[in-house]
Parts: sequence; C-alpha cells; structure tokens
Amino acid sequence: MSTLIKCELIKLRHSLSIGMLFLLALLPIVINMARPLLIKQQYQLFDLYFPLYNQYALFFPLVVMMVATAVFYMEYSNGTYVDWITYGYSKQKLIISKLTVAGLVLLAMCLLNYFIMALGLLLMVHATIVEVLQMTASFWGYSLIVILLNLPFGALLINISRNAIITTVVGIVCMVINAILMAAPFGYYIPTIFAYRFGLLPISRSDFFSNANFAASVGSTITIVVICCLVTLSIWQFSRKKPIEN
Repeated sequence: MSTLIKCELIKLRHSLSIGMLFLLALLPIVINMARPLLIKQQYQLFDLYFPLYNQYALFFPLVVMMVATAVFYMEYSNGTYVDWITYGYSKQKLIISKLTVAGLVLLAMCLLNYFIMALGLLLMVHATIVEVLQMTASFWGYSLIVILLNLPFGALLINISRNAIITTVVGIVCMVINAILMAAPFGYYIPTIFAYRFGLLPISRSDFFSNANFAASVGSTITIVVICCLVTLSIWQFSRKKPIEN
C-alpha cells in the first residue's frame, strides 16, 4: 500500500490542477483577511472569524470534490486507466491509495489555511488562549467532517461519470443547496449542514440548534452512517468491472 501511495504522490507532484485548488481553497481566507485592513475599527477575534468561517464553509466542500476529481480523473484524461488497474494490486487497494493521497492533500490545504488564518487574525486582534482553542476546534471540526463526507462522494461521482465537468457541476449545485439550507432548523438531518453548524458550536452554542442534545446525537449518527455508506459505495463501484476494461 505504501508503494501505491508514493506512486500517487509522484503523479500529483507536477499537477497544475492541485496547485490551483490550493489557491482556490485559500481565496475565502485571503479575501476576508483584507476586510479589517480596509475598514479600520476595533474588532474582536470572532468578529473576524465568523464571516471568514462562513465563506470557507461555502467553498471548501466544492474544493474537496474537485480534489477527488483531480486525483482520479488523471487516469481517464491521460488514458492510463487500464495500465493503472493492471499494476498487480487489487482494485480496493488502488482506490484506497488514491483516497488516502487525496485526503493527505486536503489535510495539507487545511493546515496551510489554518496557519495563514490564525497568524493573520492574531496579528490583527488580541485573543485569549480559550478563544484560540475555540477557533481551532471550530475550523478543524468542520474541515474534517467535510473531508470525510465529500471525498468519497467526489470519488464516487468521478468514477461513475468519468467526466470532471459533471462532478464539478454537481459540487456547485450542492454548494448552492448548502448555502440555502445553512440556517434550516432541520439541518441536523443533512450531514453537510450539520457539519457547518457543528463547526459553530465551539464559538457560539446559540448558532447550533435549539434542541442541541437531540440535534447533536441525531446529526452525528446520520453523518457517520452517510460517511460509511459513501466510502463503501465508492469502493464497491470502483471494484466493479467497467466497459473500458474489456
């Protein structure tokens, strides 16, 4: 497995699309970091973090799906799919290696985003240790759930359609739906909405759900089940023999 992961990392080393996605992931943070520089006034940490978090939460799920698309689509676009599946490894190991590499890329994106965000905010405003820990829990709680949800979903879509445009369009549609339903009181039934509100919990309990305990238990259960189903489906779908292999 480690050999497969190294091979996938080598393939991505000179990938322009991954570099562009790093920049796209940074866009909401860079734009929102400019706000206090343009509008001079007294800010508290969460005055700046909350709009930044909203913009990040809007775009990051799409970025996750686009990373999954980029990692898998290269085999279809370069015509190397058949060569790739004849490496001598099982298909399960092949897809798990790509999912692992995509996950590592996304974690690197999150680390970069968090470092720039935290450094910029702490240079602009005074914050207590507790506030920094709350911000950290908010950012990483949301990011990790979205990676676990959207990465296998993106892999499933690209391996069904073998078309990057279709996967991207679906990602944009999901982004719009999330934006519309972010404040929905029933949002804990929708994993991506639950992830957004869960990320707000460390910094503002009032922005979670009114029935917090019920919402947390139901939302967590549904989210875990959906993640397991998406991972299982993505591996199962990829493991099936396709017409391109005949």
